[in-house]
Amino acid sequence: MKAIVVYGSESGTTKRNIEKIVADWRAAGRWEVLEVLEGEEAAADGLANIAKRCDALLVATSSFRQGDAPFNYDDFLAALYRGAAADPKPLAGIQHAVLGFGDSHFDTYMNCPRLSDMLLEKCGSRRLAARREIDVREKQRGIADVAAWAAAVDAAMTSGASADAAPVCAWTEPGNGQTYDKSLEYAPEPDAAPAAGTPTWLVA
Repeated sequence: MKAIVVYGSESGTTKRNIEKIVADWRAAGRWEVLEVLEGEEAAADGLANIAKRCDALLVATSSFRQGDAPFNYDDFLAALYRGAAADPKPLAGIQHAVLGFGDSHFDTYMNCPRLSDMLLEKCGSRRLAARREIDVREKQRGIADVAAWAAAVDAAMTSGASADAAPVCAWTEPGNGQTYDKSLEYAPEPDAAPAAGTPTWLVA
């Protein structure tokens, strides 16, 4: 099986962790990681194009400020919102797993990872491993949870898990589905009405 990894990282924590995980997967050689892309790169490529090239999309991201996407993941989250509303579904026939990083001190803890997991499913993808949520305030548990997520993904990919099977769990696990919706931030802006008195030849 083949996978593409997409990440969003504001401070570098997510980037460092996913690069280490990918290095371990590649060293084991049981399946292939084709590319490791920033979210902006993946968005430019397009969800449908990504789905043509891989069996699984493996995502690692944090949240920023008020549960927003990291700077290098914002366009990818926007693409997921568009894909979730599209027909046909751009990620139908592939699978995904999400690894989240964050700080539980904030009310919007894990917002972007949870939204990503939910939207990937709405884009047609099957969840092949449960999301893990890494709290920077619990270092030892975080190390164990990163390893557990990497092992679960590795096992699913090695076994050749089918995209037609039921998802391993609901996106609401863990976290009970608590999210802060960001869809309005990615909605297209309505065309502004011309100001009163504008000559008709100036109105495009």
